[in-house]
Amino acid sequence: MVPLMAVFPLLCAFLVSLSNIFRLSERYIKASFLVGIFSPWSIFILNMSDHPVETVLGGWSRIAGIEVAIGSLNYQLILVELIVFSLVGVYSLSYFEDNKKEGPVRGKQMFTLILLLYGGIMGCFLTRDLLNFLVYSEIASIASIILVACSNEKGAKRASYRYLMLFFLSSFLLIFSIGIIYVKTGSLNFYLISQNLVMSREIKVAITLAFVAFITKAGIFPLHYWLPDAHSKADAPVSALLSGLTVKVPVFGMLLFLVYTDIEFLTLPLMIVAFSSILFSIVMAILQKNVKKILAYSTVSQMGFILLAIATLNAAAAANYAFAHALFKSGLFLGIGVLITRYGTKDIDELSCKNDNLLMLSIIIFTLAIGGVSPLIGAFGKQGILSGLSGFGVYLFYIGSIGTLIYFINLNYSLFNLKSLGKQYRSIEGMITFIVAILTIAFGIYYYPKLKPLDLILIGAAFLAFLILKYLHIFEKKVPRIFSKDVEGLGGEINLYAAIFVFFNISFLIYVLH
Repeated sequence: MVPLMAVFPLLCAFLVSLSNIFRLSERYIKASFLVGIFSPWSIFILNMSDHPVETVLGGWSRIAGIEVAIGSLNYQLILVELIVFSLVGVYSLSYFEDNKKEGPVRGKQMFTLILLLYGGIMGCFLTRDLLNFLVYSEIASIASIILVACSNEKGAKRASYRYLMLFFLSSFLLIFSIGIIYVKTGSLNFYLISQNLVMSREIKVAITLAFVAFITKAGIFPLHYWLPDAHSKADAPVSALLSGLTVKVPVFGMLLFLVYTDIEFLTLPLMIVAFSSILFSIVMAILQKNVKKILAYSTVSQMGFILLAIATLNAAAAANYAFAHALFKSGLFLGIGVLITRYGTKDIDELSCKNDNLLMLSIIIFTLAIGGVSPLIGAFGKQGILSGLSGFGVYLFYIGSIGTLIYFINLNYSLFNLKSLGKQYRSIEGMITFIVAILTIAFGIYYYPKLKPLDLILIGAAFLAFLILKYLHIFEKKVPRIFSKDVEGLGGEINLYAAIFVFFNISFLIYVLH
C-alpha cells in the first residue's frame, strides 16, 4: 500500500484536470483536490507503527522490481511533506479564489499542478530505485517550473525559463551519472548498488556528476542563480512548496548516495561549497528590499547548512534540518504572502504586521527557528550539524548563524513598524500560518527540549551587528543589475550561468581525479 501515497495525488491530479476540461462544478474540483491532498495520510498512519517498511512493487525481487520504503532516512521528510501540503492545500483554496489567475492556466487548474508536484515529491521520498527517483524528480521539477510560469507577477516567465534551462543541464548530468552507475554495478536499486559497488574512477566521476546535479537542483551557491527569482516570483503557496519541499528532493538524493555509496572523497569540496553558500547568501539577503527575495536567499543559505551536514557524513543531521527547514520556511512564505496580498507590494519598507498580533507572533517564531534558537525546531537540526564540525568550521558555523539572525532582525524591524493597513485580514490564511508556527514550537520541544544560554549571546551579537549595519546604511545598498531585462539580456544571462555550471563541473572532476 505504501506506493499509493504517491499514486493518489497523481490520480487526483488527473481527475481535477478532467474536471476542468469538462467544466464540472467548482465543488467537485475542490473535493477532488482535497482528496488528493489528504488521502496519503491514511496510508502513512496505517504504517506508522510498522516502520521500517520495505516492499518491492509487484512482488518482484530487488533485481527486477522497484523498491519503496518508509524508514529512518525518509520518515521525517514524508511526515513534513504531508503536513506542509495539507496546510498549503487549504491555504490555496482561499488564495487562488481571491487572487484570480489570468491566462491559459487559471486558479482551479493550479490544483492539478500542485497535486502533480505532491505526487512527484512523495515518489522521490519513497523510492529506493535510482531511475525511479529520476522519473519522480522530473515530474516534480516540471510541475514546479510551470507553477512559477503561471504567476501573474512581472518577470515570472523569465524566472521560469531560467529555471527550465538549469533543470535541463542538471538532469542531463544526473542521467549520465545513472548510466555509469548501472554499467558498473548492474543495478539501479540502491541496496544492490551498495553491494556491488567498487570505488573505481568511473564510479567517483558518476557520484561527482550526480552531486553537481543535486547542488544545482537544490539551488546551492554558486549554482543557485535560478532560485531567488523563481521562489520570489511564484504565488505565495507555490513559494512555500518550492522553498519548503521541492529543494528537499535533491537533498534526499544526496542522502541516498551518502547512505548507500561512499562519498568521503567529496567531503572537502562539499564543505567549501556549503560554507560559501551560507555566507554569500547572507550578504545577498542583507542587501535585498524585496521581502520574498530575502526569504529566497535565506533558502540558498539554509541549503548550505544542510549540505554542510552531508559533507560531514551526518545523514541524520541533514534529514533533521531538512525537516525543520521545510516546516518553518514554508510557514514564513505563507505568512509573508498574507502581507503581500494585503498591501499589494513586496517592498519590505511598505509592509507591516504590527496590527496583526497573530501573524506577528508567527513570523517571530519562524525567524527565531531559522536562526537556530532553542527550543524551536531549528535548534534541533543545527545542533546535529554542529556536532560534526571542529576547528575553524565551528567559527564559520556561528558566523553563519549570527548572519542569519541579522537579516531576520532587519526583516522584523521593518515589519513591526506601524503603517496603514491594506486589505482586511484573511482569517483562514492567517490561521494556517499560525498552525505552522505552533508545529514549529511543538516539534522543537519534542525533539530538543532544551534552552541554550548561548542563544542569547548569538541574538545579542546579531542585534549589535544589525545596529552597526543600520548606522552605516548598509541595508540601503542595492545589488547592481548585470543583465538587461530584454530577451538579449536573458540570453547573455543563461550563457553566463551555463559557463559557471561547466566550470563548476570541471573543477569538481579535476579535484576527484587528481
